[in-house]
Amino acid sequence: MIVDAHYHLEVRLETVERILDQMRKHHIDRIALVPTLCDPFHLGAVANSLSGLMRKALSGKWHGFGLFMYNTTVTRSGKFSVLGKTYCIYEKPDNETTAQVMKAHPDKFLGWITVNPKVAPLMPEIEKWVGKPGWVGVKAHPFWHCYPVASLDEVAGYCAGKNLPLLIHLGGNKERGDFRFLPERHPKLKIIYAHAGIPYYRELWEYIKNKENLFVDLSSPYLDEPLRYETLKVLGARKCLYGSDGPYGFPDPADGLYDHGAILNEIMRAPISDNDKELVFNSNFKKIANV
Repeated sequence: MIVDAHYHLEVRLETVERILDQMRKHHIDRIALVPTLCDPFHLGAVANSLSGLMRKALSGKWHGFGLFMYNTTVTRSGKFSVLGKTYCIYEKPDNETTAQVMKAHPDKFLGWITVNPKVAPLMPEIEKWVGKPGWVGVKAHPFWHCYPVASLDEVAGYCAGKNLPLLIHLGGNKERGDFRFLPERHPKLKIIYAHAGIPYYRELWEYIKNKENLFVDLSSPYLDEPLRYETLKVLGARKCLYGSDGPYGFPDPADGLYDHGAILNEIMRAPISDNDKELVFNSNFKKIANV
């Protein structure tokens, strides 16, 4: 069984019908959806090269320069920026549309309740969906939505009490990237740090590796194959979840749309046991998300 723990519903880049076709092609059983968060965008060759440079800096000796590059991808006005072109980041996540897709295909799609503390009280939105079929936990994006991790304190306490995981994409400064705050306030909270804990990578791995409830997903062009393998080696398979971060990056040679097999095949090739691959592809997610 294969579960993609992190995929963005963006029908302007990939229709639901194509997602289902790709799931059949690559034997993906379930996908956990995140609502659309941004105007559609494509990363061309130059942008991909710069992304690779940023990744290398963040994971190497030039971490400060990598943080500078990372932070400049979100403008002061709160837009996503690539090579000077900006894309609107949506302040209010559209959980309703995600719910409709989940309802239409309940055996294929799960969902992350996605919130932004800057636009509305968090608890009414979370309580609206918690307990309804398919919702597995809460997703938060302090980086794109530009708020301190501490703003999620109430949500974290609620999730810990309900045994719900929190999927979080960290920012690149002290307040938006404070990966210690929530687990130290709420030791029972299950946290999945998106994209192997970008932008901190090894610093975050060192912090979480002996903490039972803290995990990473292996999604996104924020990682390349060697960095995915290093994450698995340092943390072990029990700490890692397969995710794609589609439909961004990894174009399919056949049609230029998203290739759901790209990251999946990297993990298939990983020098780990079949039992460890089973953990990464489904067992960890099922245990964390109670599905």
